[in-house]
Amino acid sequence: MKARPHSRRERSIPHWCLAVLSASIGSMAFAQQTQIIPSVSLTETITDNVSLKRSSEAESEMITQVIPNIVATTKGGRVEGSMQAALSSAFYANDGGRNRNYLTLNGMAKVEAWEKRGFIDLSATVSREALSALGPKSGDTVTGTANQGEVRNVVISPYLTGRFGATGKANLRYTHSETDSSSSTLQKMQRDAISINLADPRAFGASGWTLAFTDSLDQTANRRDLKTQNARLTGLLQVDPQLVLRLVVGSESNNYRSDDVTRSTIMGVGADLSVSPLTKFSGLWEDRFFGPGYSFTAEHRRGFLLFTGSYSKDVSTTSQSLTGTTFFNTYDFLMAALQGQYPNETERAIQVRTYMADRQLPERFGASQAVLSNGMFLDRRIRFGVSLTGDRNSLLFSGFRSQRNNLTDQSFTLGGDFQQADRVNETGGSVTLSHRLTPLTSANVGLTLTRSHRDSTSAAASQANRSRIFTAALITRFTPKTSGTLNFRNNRGEGLTAYTENALIGSLSIRF
Repeated sequence: MKARPHSRRERSIPHWCLAVLSASIGSMAFAQQTQIIPSVSLTETITDNVSLKRSSEAESEMITQVIPNIVATTKGGRVEGSMQAALSSAFYANDGGRNRNYLTLNGMAKVEAWEKRGFIDLSATVSREALSALGPKSGDTVTGTANQGEVRNVVISPYLTGRFGATGKANLRYTHSETDSSSSTLQKMQRDAISINLADPRAFGASGWTLAFTDSLDQTANRRDLKTQNARLTGLLQVDPQLVLRLVVGSESNNYRSDDVTRSTIMGVGADLSVSPLTKFSGLWEDRFFGPGYSFTAEHRRGFLLFTGSYSKDVSTTSQSLTGTTFFNTYDFLMAALQGQYPNETERAIQVRTYMADRQLPERFGASQAVLSNGMFLDRRIRFGVSLTGDRNSLLFSGFRSQRNNLTDQSFTLGGDFQQADRVNETGGSVTLSHRLTPLTSANVGLTLTRSHRDSTSAAASQANRSRIFTAALITRFTPKTSGTLNFRNNRGEGLTAYTENALIGSLSIRF
């Protein structure tokens, strides 16, 4: 086995994060239609089981958090994007050794570097992720911290775009991503990929074609490089304005299982159906090196209702899980749901942020978590989300089922769930219901259920865990920019990790 040491500096990821964050803020200051909302929150949490352990080992704790936060969105000019960043300082009354500061960041931006030809896509996330799907499921970032780790992910992707012929488009893209964590479960990973896309959907009138090629290299310290290459030629046939059929042929190669690169063919069919501007379906089925691969998506909007769903099976990584479909972004979801009510995007963005702040809706909703692994895994996932918004009531609902199988050899399993198992299954759902009691006061309740199972050839390593988190909150506005929240939480775990926690959380938030 060929292993290569890492020559990159150990602190490259934090530097990337700060660089992307600074660039985003600096660019937004000169962009059009920019909205920046700074705020600060003071939160007090009283819990009877701070470590989420069995009742015989439960410890009570009082935790104070000071959280400055900034939300920025920009539209127009050469920079478009959004960013949410918060720096939390947590102080524990009974055990000062737990005190710590941590950053959370979620930012995306597109920079037009060369007018209508050259662009740069940027994204950065810093989040607290579960180290194991079978460990305690915390309702926040200050309890059950033994099963939490900071995961940082940065993606920088410059690309050139152009046209050929009457309707042809060309795209040349380079993507660099880095993923790192505070835990030994996940070592620093780097991916470099080059992709070329050519498309002429109207080359022959109602029919056309696309050609896509990708060559990527994944590197992990002291592990062999993972090489992936694939090429697809797709024929397109527009049956009518609402229906497009696809036929796919291609090839792919990788060295996931051994040093040797293996090559296989790709054959597939697909279709895109637009029943109306508000209802869309898309489907793709392919014969891949791992067997059948597929991606089916659906979206429907009607009035205050938005539904999205997907069913897929494909190769994935921790980095893709963090930037992909692990959670629903509440802001993006409500922006789509309220498109008919507020056609102007700038006005809609202001209304959505106000709507979320008044009801203390979470920045993201859902229950699925990324499995931390330095290798590749096959992820088969079904996922759906529903939002129903009104003047006084709102409902956010999501559900998922995920089956993840390890694709790379055990040398890439540095810890976590894949160390003792080849497959990790998760099923779960979450619902948040908000009701506006008065123009200034709202109440909401939430419930999150998850079930995790780890399959192994060894009976001792096959384990399961279930969790349930119930929350009830009262939110009121004292002034147009000052609000307070009183929240009760009951967190229960059964199976491999059995625990019960009750917590009372009070929070005061000021927007500037």
